Amino acid sequence: MSAGQSDDALRRRCLVLDKQRLADVDEKHARVRTLLTASGADALLLQDHANIAWFTAGADPARCMAEGCQTSLFVTDDARLLATNAVDSAQLFEREAFGLGFQLKQREWFQPHGALVEDLCRGRKVVSDSGFEGTRSVAKDVAQLRRPLTDLEVDRIRRLSKVLVHAVEISAGHIRPGVSEAAVAGELSHRLIRRTVTPVRIQVCADGRNIRYRHWSYSEDPIESYATVSCVAKRWGLHVAVSRTVCLNQVPEELWAAHQKAVLMHATGMYFSRTGQQLKNIWRKVRRIYDKFGMPTEWQLADQAEIIGYHAMEHQLTPDSEYELEAPTAMYWHPGVNAALAGDTILVMPGGCEIVTRSAVWPQLRVQVKGYDVPCCGLLLIRDENTPETGSGTKPAETPALFTGLNLPDDDSDGSRMDSIWELDMASHQSVFEESDSVYSEESVLD
Repeated sequence: MSAGQSDDALRRRCLVLDKQRLADVDEKHARVRTLLTASGADALLLQDHANIAWFTAGADPARCMAEGCQTSLFVTDDARLLATNAVDSAQLFEREAFGLGFQLKQREWFQPHGALVEDLCRGRKVVSDSGFEGTRSVAKDVAQLRRPLTDLEVDRIRRLSKVLVHAVEISAGHIRPGVSEAAVAGELSHRLIRRTVTPVRIQVCADGRNIRYRHWSYSEDPIESYATVSCVAKRWGLHVAVSRTVCLNQVPEELWAAHQKAVLMHATGMYFSRTGQQLKNIWRKVRRIYDKFGMPTEWQLADQAEIIGYHAMEHQLTPDSEYELEAPTAMYWHPGVNAALAGDTILVMPGGCEIVTRSAVWPQLRVQVKGYDVPCCGLLLIRDENTPETGSGTKPAETPALFTGLNLPDDDSDGSRMDSIWELDMASHQSVFEESDSVYSEESVLD
């Protein structure tokens, strides 16, 4: 065996402690303690994947791809424990929740998960998010604990938004006549998954199909004139969403007129989404714009916005919703008019609205709300080389910014990692925590 081979044989995989995540989990644990005190319970049982991802600062038990509930989280005042099976335990502890202060209780894969959870609950007063075996359900209280977002969650939403916007804009910008909706959806899915981001919902609505079917997904039908590409994506348990529209060779006058109206509602909703505001009050301002432009019933054809987070829809905006925004909170606005749809995720911050899916390259329209410019995305016009520039029936001054999809950044323009660097190769005599001997510190090496 050569010297090089000998050194390789001595190398081992060293797991890396993420102190940022640990601090986030400690904060979540403190919130749970207040719930336990208020409910007079000894423990909280979490079985909803969204709640497990929230408490663990991003662990995803769904990655194990087991059917049904195979992993539960059991939290007491001074302990946090993952209950799972022997098949999934290594992945959970080494890839999903390493160094975060969790204990483990496991059974064999062929033994019922419910029996394991029953053992944990026996002799204790337990509340849960699932109502497991007669435990009192506090699902609504747990949803309240997820508010507001933590600093780590805000940072992750910003990073996830950049990846999603890039993937949607590249996929939409490469559309050419005759390409099917399903092909575009497949390209978008590929661009997300290769960055370890999960596409939760993809919509490719071509040539006005969303006028009748507002929640259209995609089909094998070809795209001929225009298409709106929308996507909800998830990473670390958190969701973001965005929509973009492209036109091929010319901008249909009806679509352009509808889009200009849609962005008025879009900008109004985003601008007035401020901490302390109830959704019903924000909605009144948006609805007035619908009424002002002679579309009093258009909003009834599709949902307009929702709070977004560990669920794709944490809370839906309705005309009478008393939900009060609390900074920081993520919200997805997506009003539509006829075939036109505008969609962006925002962060409601103490200083106002932050559009986290704002584009750096897409054509922009600026809408003035109360004297302030609110940037909204326009329509991307993609021309064939032999198409004359007079292809659109609109006047030059009214035509959205024009450039071809080839001017968009390529797929490799962002080389940052979305996945955590959970492991490092270290020689057998080294320690990842010995800063005097290693370039690596105990600090998080997430990206």
